[in-house]
Amino acid sequence: MLLRSPRDIIVLMALIPVVGRRSRKIKLLYAALYLVLSLGAVTMIYPLLVMLGASVTSQYDNQSYQIVPAYLSSDKALLGKYVEDKFSANVATINTTYGANIASLQDVKPPKAADVRTAADWNAFFAGVPSQYKLAGFAAGTASYSPSALLDRYQAFLSRKFHGDITALDKAYTQEDNTFLAIFPPFEQPGKHAWLPDSSLKSRDWAEFEKTLPLNFFIGIGGNSLYNHWLKEDAYPGKIDDLNKAWGTTYKDFGEIALAPLPEGNPARRKDWEKFVRTKLPIRFLVVDSAMALPAYCKFIQVRYKGDLADYNKQHASALISFEQVPLPNVSELPSQGAPLLDWTDFLKFAAPLTALRADTLETRYQSYLAAHGAPSASADIGAAIFASDWEYVKSHPSELRMDYLTRNYKLVINYILLHGNAVWNTILFCALSVITALIVNPLCAYALSRFNLSYGNSILLFLLTTMAFPAEVTLIPNFLLLKDLNLLNTFWALVLPAAASGYAIFLMKGFFDSLPRELYEAGTLDGATEMRMFASITLPLSRPIFAVIALDAFRAAYSAFMFALLVCQSPKMWTMMVWIYELGSSGAPQYVTMAALTLAAIPTLLIFIFAQNTIMKGIIVPSYK
Repeated sequence: MLLRSPRDIIVLMALIPVVGRRSRKIKLLYAALYLVLSLGAVTMIYPLLVMLGASVTSQYDNQSYQIVPAYLSSDKALLGKYVEDKFSANVATINTTYGANIASLQDVKPPKAADVRTAADWNAFFAGVPSQYKLAGFAAGTASYSPSALLDRYQAFLSRKFHGDITALDKAYTQEDNTFLAIFPPFEQPGKHAWLPDSSLKSRDWAEFEKTLPLNFFIGIGGNSLYNHWLKEDAYPGKIDDLNKAWGTTYKDFGEIALAPLPEGNPARRKDWEKFVRTKLPIRFLVVDSAMALPAYCKFIQVRYKGDLADYNKQHASALISFEQVPLPNVSELPSQGAPLLDWTDFLKFAAPLTALRADTLETRYQSYLAAHGAPSASADIGAAIFASDWEYVKSHPSELRMDYLTRNYKLVINYILLHGNAVWNTILFCALSVITALIVNPLCAYALSRFNLSYGNSILLFLLTTMAFPAEVTLIPNFLLLKDLNLLNTFWALVLPAAASGYAIFLMKGFFDSLPRELYEAGTLDGATEMRMFASITLPLSRPIFAVIALDAFRAAYSAFMFALLVCQSPKMWTMMVWIYELGSSGAPQYVTMAALTLAAIPTLLIFIFAQNTIMKGIIVPSYK
């Protein structure tokens, strides 16, 4: 006997006679069968466990394919996850902020020289730093449906602010969104020379929201990293020897260079400092001495506007009566675009006295803070201080972080499915209608073929079996055209009717009905019972196992339907859960989010099998006896 499936093994075990089961050969046979079944179970369970493990990962560890992700037991891996999450998996930003030189996220390791004092000093200093030196982190891949702690908080903040009314938000922000899940923060570029936040309501609400964020949500924006990048990429493209020759220094790497508050060194170094400060350093990081700069600014404006005061008043929305009244701009009050901003940046670039300029960076502020509080000067490296702070946070919140990483992908998928259209209700109704239809149409057809000796019965059965020879994809286009002609597209009829009758189910049930004792039907006929009464009182009670198999198959087919469901119900209002999961993946969701979606999608069928397995096994074994 050739064993081609677990069902064949189960049937074989059931057919082994009771007599002689204690013999050595039978015991060996049982051991072999159980070994085969166990190996089969492993081959089924292991991929499921790998999928479960992948569903709670992120870009940091999604390629490891571990059943138990490393961050659940390793603090190093947990730190890597935290750093990836905070910096949106941007290795360049990580290197810039930490002053590190890693090639990938997996290279992130706990700092060797970090201590609690360094982290405490940094946290105390950073808490009082103005907003222009901070950038909100944890915005990981929000445009591609990746989990984002920042986005979750921001959307909840706006939902509370507008009392859950998305229409009110759209009106206030002059935008069009169907749900709060579609809202993203304003685009920020605080490291750019002339970038300033605009004065729109959305930006003001964003600034209000940032005040509610914990300190660990922010990334410090230092001046040294911007200076290093400019020197390496623009001034001396990758050639540290050329820089040392021009400056008369002995630096081994661009990362060793710090941006001084004032120009220093030889003329070449002072010239580079001046060029960077005038054209690249964010204007919000620059302090201009008003006493020295104001006369030069008034003269610059008069020349720029060719003595036309009316033009200046028009561009600056002012009412001055002479150019001597032109004030030195306050950067915090400048518009994000337009003539006032352009005038100021051009003045800094071409006409501002060098002696009036001073770089006011995060590094210089931190050094001043440490000096004022008597902290050791060795801790003035803000990269090491920020890294120490993040490491201390990870060590003090391991359980909270691990729980968040375990559940975040599932939360995103659940929110996406529940709040997008009617996917859940459509799927429930579709499955229910499919099961009910399958348990009505197929049994009645099989009963008629079994009970009545029709001359054309074999032809009908052969026709039904012929439908099993063609893949379902072959009938997609004919079914679509027929449903279109009947005006049934985008309805539940389009989903249910094409699969109402199944050739396989009718064939299976007819064979089962043929095996039922004919004496029972003869007794029913003598008692005057109708065919429907005998069907309900005799056939149904004896056929529960096979009905369970047909119901499960109908549920499985309806629940997993994707291509056909998408073809005949193209309206998002009629999409089922499988279609929404496909839409999630095609919208750019990463692999680990897709794994979480597939894991959630597998739960209903798993529960159905667990709670109905006894009946299903009877449906597998009983027909084999008949």
